[in-house]
Amino acid sequence: MPRPMPKFTKTPAEMVEAFVAATPARRDIERRTMFGYPALFVNGKMFAFTFGARIAVRLSEAARAKAGKAGARPFEVMPGRAMGEYVEVPATDTKGTALRKWIADGLTYADTLPAKAKKPAAKKKPAAKKKPAAKKKPAAKKKPTK
Repeated sequence: MPRPMPKFTKTPAEMVEAFVAATPARRDIERRTMFGYPALFVNGKMFAFTFGARIAVRLSEAARAKAGKAGARPFEVMPGRAMGEYVEVPATDTKGTALRKWIADGLTYADTLPAKAKKPAAKKKPAAKKKPAAKKKPAAKKKPTK
């Protein structure tokens, strides 16, 4: 039996503001949305994002072990379905300097990953030729009835 999809809620505005404020000031960081939530990318790799009222960052194996001791746990969209390499930032660290540190750690790890290869642009198919419209025959004139 398939698992029910969780209800997705918007990220609270104050959390989005804190997330944006904690973004490192580097020109190569891209702000995008993933599934309607704010996310940060470098070299095509996502390294931090919000999901409802939660924030997750991508960390190396050693950093994830250290983060676990600091109260972070594996990030799960649905219970029992951990999103590899990502940890959920503890709720107490979702603002200010603490959040900046988490996001900076995610960026540090993302910088070690190979850049994501860009997909070649899809070739456009030539436009289908339109068939000339069939000419309509003029309507036959009706004879007046007496």
